[in-house]
Amino acid sequence: MKPADLLLNSHFNTILPIYLTGDIQPNYARKRIETPDRDFIDCDWVNFDRIDQPLVILFHGTEGSSKSHYAKRIMYYLEQIGWRGVVPHFRGCSEEINLRLRFYHAGETEDVASIIKNLSQLSSAPIFAIGVSIGGNILLKYLGESKANSGLNAAIAVSTPFDLKLSAEAMANGVNKHIYAKYFLKSLLPKMQQYASRFDNFIYINKKIDTLDEFNNLYLCQVTNFTDTLDYYQKSSCKQFLKYIETPTMILQARNDPLVPVASWPTKDELSKQIRFISTRSGGHAGFITTNSNRKGALLKLPRFLVDYFKKTTRIENETLTTTPNNITESKKYA
Repeated sequence: MKPADLLLNSHFNTILPIYLTGDIQPNYARKRIETPDRDFIDCDWVNFDRIDQPLVILFHGTEGSSKSHYAKRIMYYLEQIGWRGVVPHFRGCSEEINLRLRFYHAGETEDVASIIKNLSQLSSAPIFAIGVSIGGNILLKYLGESKANSGLNAAIAVSTPFDLKLSAEAMANGVNKHIYAKYFLKSLLPKMQQYASRFDNFIYINKKIDTLDEFNNLYLCQVTNFTDTLDYYQKSSCKQFLKYIETPTMILQARNDPLVPVASWPTKDELSKQIRFISTRSGGHAGFITTNSNRKGALLKLPRFLVDYFKKTTRIENETLTTTPNNITESKKYA
């Protein structure tokens, strides 16, 4: 089988980058932000002291962190070109349980707003944001809610689950249930035990859980105002907010994403004029590796492409712009 054919396999393209990024290690410096409710957000930085350079904020996916392969690839590339980069960890994702009984979720934009406001005060240089997977949903929802007051020069969402119900259904069936749902629950459930040991008003239920639907009903709904999982999906899915976005935004999706069915993608009428929607044949879920014979080059082509969008959007010309990756093209559906 040719390498290009392998990349069309959704699971191969999603999972392989995890095993290829072992030697891509950004030089992180951890800083802590205090939240308005007197909790904390741990942020891992590259080039923290270069306050004259553009800043890219990366919002990670479910159970992600600065150690996620896509975060390491993006932050490593930013470090190499001299830009500042930061990965704020959603509550409970920085290897330390937070002080307040709050969980991150797909509709939680309050912390994102607080993070952007806090970081925008550190420098007058351009500030951008990238959201990956659930982080993309959160970012797009935030952009739609804030309209012209996002505080960002531009934004990018990668592998976004536009319709949370459809993505949850995709994850609960077939091989996805045994790969992705199992992977997320492996770290989510022990956290629930930790929260239960810290907070008297939180109940850990000792029963077998196989899907994120069950997890959300039992645990997320305990600490939010959502009545059930369906209520959570309906109110938190970003698709309904896309038409209100006024910040220049690129959305990057792969047609072979195992967790985001093409049927869940927004139509042209659901996008604001500020959104550029790009689709690829391959890429899996947040994978987007190429057939470059140079492994590191294949892994860094995605962050190079993302940064080039920021440069072109704000006319930053301090580095030669690269060409668009040959497997990333404007979707005819949105032409």
